[in-house]
Amino acid sequence: MKKGWLEWILLSVALIWGANYTIGKFGVAHMSSIQFSALRFIMVAPILLLITGIIERGIRIEKKDWGRLIAVSIVGVTLYQTLFMVSVKYTTATNASLLISMSPIFTGILAILYKHEAFSLKTQLGSVLAFFGAAFVLLFGHSSHALSQLAWFGNIMGIVAAIAWGWYPILAKPLVVKYSALRVTAWSALIGAIPLTVYCLFTYQTLIWPTDIGSWSSLAYSVLFVTVYGLVMWYVGIGKIGSTKVMVYMYVIPLFAVVFAAVAIGETINAMQMLGGLIIFSGLYIVKKSPAPKTALKLKKAN
Repeated sequence: MKKGWLEWILLSVALIWGANYTIGKFGVAHMSSIQFSALRFIMVAPILLLITGIIERGIRIEKKDWGRLIAVSIVGVTLYQTLFMVSVKYTTATNASLLISMSPIFTGILAILYKHEAFSLKTQLGSVLAFFGAAFVLLFGHSSHALSQLAWFGNIMGIVAAIAWGWYPILAKPLVVKYSALRVTAWSALIGAIPLTVYCLFTYQTLIWPTDIGSWSSLAYSVLFVTVYGLVMWYVGIGKIGSTKVMVYMYVIPLFAVVFAAVAIGETINAMQMLGGLIIFSGLYIVKKSPAPKTALKLKKAN
């Protein structure tokens, strides 16, 4: 896959995920965040495992890698995806997207601590610039929706989700290098869904099964676009150009979130938000031009 095409693919993932801050609200309007996530990954796992088996002619994971795979699944699926939906449910899409867009900062710090990547001043400066651009877009934005009484809870969950999502690619990278983005994503979906499903089974009497088309359309969007396409392509990017550079595309998501909200629900975009968008892309340009990160990972491809 050529680098230019990879950049466009990562931008398309950022667009899909940005739209999900608005679309996702329909999914958790009646269902709980855990129920929504459980249904999502129960549907996703068989699809991804089938696709993996067809394309790679195998889905095997070596016994010694199962410990890391379980950790990746718990952090990236059980924890992050649920916290993301909690944040989207209880706070505004603007607040949620700003808080979760902080995750590349945690990725950069953890990548150095785990010795996956060497410190790059240019990459870090580009990341900081992009973060300020994201803050510019959102802090000078607007919200026509009143915050709920549990908005503070949604904000806290957004911060915790950012930490989890920042940690996720660091844990996953050795597996992605050794196996493939598709195989790791497929198994993560299955393993991560297990704790969510068990919780739902123990609380089945409190589950609500909505009958509106909005809830189920949101779930379908989350399954096909956000997860099957988005997560796989995100992993491909991590394997190709490194976690720090890929995570910087998180800064574009708030911009897309604001634009989608404007198109979908008629919110206006002001000049300050447009300026913030330019700052975001300036940061991305700096990171793009920085040297490729050195990595300590030298793993052979598994059959």
